Amino acid sequence: MTETVTAKTEQTADWLRPTRGRLALAAVVAIIGFLLPQEVPLEWYPLNEPGTDINYLEISCAADKNGDVKIYYNLTRGINELHTIYWPISPTEQTFTYTFPLPDAPITELRVDPVADGGTLHIRQMRIINRRGEEIRRFTRDLFRPQNEIAAITPVADGWKITSTPGAKDPYVRIEMFSPIIPVGKDHRNLLRCLLSTGYLALMLWILLLAVMFTFLRPRGWRDLLPPVAFMALLALLFAPVGNRGLIRNSIHYARYVPPVLPDEVRLEFDLVSSGMTPAHLFWDRGRGVNGEDSARVIHEPHPGLQTLRFPCRGPGSANCGSTRGTTPAQCASRASVSLTPASGRSWCCRWTRSSPSARLPDARWWTRPCWWKRFRRPPIPSSCSPLRPCPPSMPY
Repeated sequence: MTETVTAKTEQTADWLRPTRGRLALAAVVAIIGFLLPQEVPLEWYPLNEPGTDINYLEISCAADKNGDVKIYYNLTRGINELHTIYWPISPTEQTFTYTFPLPDAPITELRVDPVADGGTLHIRQMRIINRRGEEIRRFTRDLFRPQNEIAAITPVADGWKITSTPGAKDPYVRIEMFSPIIPVGKDHRNLLRCLLSTGYLALMLWILLLAVMFTFLRPRGWRDLLPPVAFMALLALLFAPVGNRGLIRNSIHYARYVPPVLPDEVRLEFDLVSSGMTPAHLFWDRGRGVNGEDSARVIHEPHPGLQTLRFPCRGPGSANCGSTRGTTPAQCASRASVSLTPASGRSWCCRWTRSSPSARLPDARWWTRPCWWKRFRRPPIPSSCSPLRPCPPSMPY
């Protein structure tokens, strides 16, 4: 009787023993499973210390009616419902700041769906920051392009308002990006995510397979135990990538992404409120003195709301524009000088931006009060010049 039970047990556990045929069959099934689509990538074990280069979307906004706000981000594969930020919003006069983590992937397009059916979304500021609070990209009103069922995008003193048309079901605006937003160190973090998630899932699968194996197998000794245990570990390693196939394939796709080649361009931006339409004129010195050829003129928009003036600094030596001095009026020949009309009711705010990481940002110094200097000379800075603060990362608009 005992011999019969032993024979049945060995016959039942025979399928747990490793063979080349079973290993080959498991490998084929794992490859087929890995090739199947996975709509939502699974991350089984998140990073404990992802670092400070993770990007976040920060938006300060308010609405005049109940509704929903959606922000779509394109991760090089088009706009879809999987890659969205969604939250309900209630009518308030005060703006609230919302911060959302972004995936470790290139973002090539942004779209904002405001409150539908004639609702108004008041945006005070919208930007991309990292975990250190440093500003990566700031989006201003002139970058918002109405696409569908948008009645108006109107400037106000502390930002701008996006109003949908009455009866609108799917209003949205597109944000002009110019260049993709690529997180620093994304490939390294995505590799760590793949390794940790695959290793964690492999360990869990191995524990489950061992539990099933010991239900049917009664080993006589360690030598009989090692081959099936190793076979279960190999099966767990084969099928763990199947459960992480979306995360692995996305990481490979993002690592192979090649951003478009953009010319190195440095831009000087002024956020201000102007009471007139006097043109703003920027001069920069490229070693041949201040002249009309090395200058740019921008007309103020005819409204009392917040606006952004952008001055590109192109051409030979554009990556070395040097210190910028903004005076009212500019009567000096420094590395770059700008003449702006006075702002009403608020101080100015200035910042440098660049089109690519290789473009070096100048070391900027700012002055706002009239400094009457002689043309084509660089005397010491007069004591009457007061500093113009650059845009800090956390400046409330």
